[in-house]
Amino acid sequence: AFLVGDTHIVQHAPPIPKMHKPAMMCSEHDALSGPLAALPRSESMDVNNDPRFFSNNVIAKRLAAFQTICVVASLMVGQSVKQMFLLEKNIDITTVDGVVQYTGFCLMCIVFLLNLTTVIVLIQQLFMTYRLLTVGPCGFEIAKSYYLNPNIVTMRHMAVKGFFLSLPLFVASSSCMVWTEFSHAGTHTLAIPVVVFLAVMSLVMLFINKKHQSIFKERYNMAKAHEEPLMSHIETMSHRSRGGFFGLDV
Repeated sequence: AFLVGDTHIVQHAPPIPKMHKPAMMCSEHDALSGPLAALPRSESMDVNNDPRFFSNNVIAKRLAAFQTICVVASLMVGQSVKQMFLLEKNIDITTVDGVVQYTGFCLMCIVFLLNLTTVIVLIQQLFMTYRLLTVGPCGFEIAKSYYLNPNIVTMRHMAVKGFFLSLPLFVASSSCMVWTEFSHAGTHTLAIPVVVFLAVMSLVMLFINKKHQSIFKERYNMAKAHEEPLMSHIETMSHRSRGGFFGLDV
C-alpha cells in the first residue's frame, strides 16, 4: 500500500501459481490401484527439504543408543527361540533333572518375551520419533513432546530395563540347559563346575546392572542439583524484568 496525494492506493500481490507436476514426471501408476485402496491408511507425510533436518540434536543422539539395543535384542530373540525349540519336551517334573530342565525352559521363554517387547517398543518409537523430527519447521518440538510423553517414557524405560534383565536370565537358563545335557549323558559331576560358574555369573550381571543404574541416578541428580541455582537465578531475573516499568528488556 502507498499514498499518492490524498489517494490511498492498495496494491495486491499477484496470486502464487500452483505447482503442477511436469509432464515428464507423470505416470500411469500415479493413481492408487484398486486392490491397494482397500488397505488401511496409506497417506504419507509431506516431504520438505529443510536444512534443519540434517543438523544434530539431542533427540537423535539419544535414539542412536536405542538403535544398538534394538540390534542386540533382535539377536537375543532369535537365539532364545532357537534354544526353546531345541529343548526336549519330554520333561518329568517329579525328578530333579526335570525341574531344572523345566526351569530353564521357563526362563528362556521370559527372555524371549522381554526381548521381543524391547524390539517392538523401541522400533516403533524410533520410527515415529524420526518421522516427527522431519514433519516441518516445528518438528523438533513435536518430536520432543512425543518423546517425553509419560506413556512413551514409561514403555521405553520398561523395554530397556527388560532388555538388561533378560541378559542374566539368559545365562541362568543356559546353566539349566547345560545341566540337562550332561544329565542325559550321565555325567552330572562334570556339569557341576560349569553350572555353578554360569549361575554365579548371572548374579554378577545383575549386580553390574544395579551398580550402573545407581551410579547413573547419582550423577543425574548431581547434574540437576548443580544447575538448579543457575535456573533459579534466571527465573528470578526473568520475573523482575517482566515486573519492571518498561517490561522485559531485550
